[in-house]
This record gives sequence, C-alpha cells and structure tokens, in this order.
Amino acid sequence: MSKNKTTGLVSTEETAADPAVAEKKTSSSGGKGISRRKMLGFLGIQVVAGTLAGAAMAAPKNFNPKNYNRGIGPDQLPDTRAWLVTDPTTCVGCRTCEIVCSLGHDDVCRPSLARINTIYDPLHRLPKLVVMPEVCRQCNMADCYLACEYGALSIDPKTGARVIDPNKCEGCGECFEACPYDMIVENEDKGIFSKCDLCGGDPMCVEFCPADAIKFIELG
Repeated sequence: MSKNKTTGLVSTEETAADPAVAEKKTSSSGGKGISRRKMLGFLGIQVVAGTLAGAAMAAPKNFNPKNYNRGIGPDQLPDTRAWLVTDPTTCVGCRTCEIVCSLGHDDVCRPSLARINTIYDPLHRLPKLVVMPEVCRQCNMADCYLACEYGALSIDPKTGARVIDPNKCEGCGECFEACPYDMIVENEDKGIFSKCDLCGGDPMCVEFCPADAIKFIELG
C-alpha cells in the first residue's frame, strides 16, 4: 500500500549595500544565475506562498526526539547552502519539472516518482494561487536525515542538500514519516524512498522549466 499522505491541497500526482554589488550574479551558469535583488523577490514570493499553503520555506519544525535515530541533534547538522525557489505567479502547471525529474533520476516518465510536485487548488481556496511547484526545503535541521538509522542519508558537500543513497536505503519509511512537508517520495516498485538532491548543483527542473518558474539559489 502506498504511504502517500493527504494535505489540504490537491496534488496532480496521479490525477542597503552598494546597488552594483546587489546586482552581482550569485551564479554564472547559463541562465541559472539570479541577482541578489531578484533572489530576495523570489524568496518573498515563496514565503507568502508557503504561508498560504501551510508551509514556509526551509522552516524547521518542532523536532520530536523519536526521530533522533542517529544520536545527534539538529544543531549539529551543517546548514544547507543551496535550494530551489518557485514562483507561483509564473508557473503554468505543465508538469515538465516532474517529467524531467523522474526521467533523470529513475529513467522513467512517472510524475509520481518526481522529487518536485505540481499542486493546485481546484476549489479556489487560495485566491490568485492556482498552481505551484512544491519542492524540498533542504531544511537546515533536517528531520529526514535525523530519522534515518541506516546511514542512507548524507549531506552533499557542494550544495548541502540532504541526499538519500538508494543503495543504502532499507525502505523503512522513517524519513517519510519524519518529513514535515511530505517531500519524501516512495518508490513502491523498488521498496525504497528518495528526495530532491538538487541534481548535484545543476537542477534539471530549473533548466527545463518553460515558464522560468523555478530558481536555483546558492548562498555564500
């Protein structure tokens, strides 16, 4: 049986400083860079959207000690240095991000396996927010990382992303249960779980989004 959780939204799965300095690009990769000013704008959009949708970007939850299977606390985890930011005002709901994500990671076109989800509100309970890509927050104090007792989760030294090693995952589902944002993906065919790994710093969803609704943000 699938462990899919239900939320208030319906998922389409299966149905001050020098102005010159402020404009400096945080990344020089083709089309993926974003100025600090634009970055702040996207962060603002994400926070507002997250508040409306019942989730705030990269916001830690009140951690439950039962998730501390690694014997360490959340304050001992290194901070993430990159994450995805989405813009619901430009997302057109095409689900290209889901397609390229599942193809790139699982070699199959199956949106249910994508590490990014397109969500919408058919009852119009969220005025002016019809569709939005939902992404992993790469939480600094990551419940998923703390919950894994098999050492299947590691931290990417380049981006700080919390990454699940499919070869070490035992399919126990502890990370799935621990994630406060429902961003852990279950692969029932393989009996393992997965999550966004930021594609090692070159996210495919960002590259192929036709509406430019997803940005890759790097700090530091």
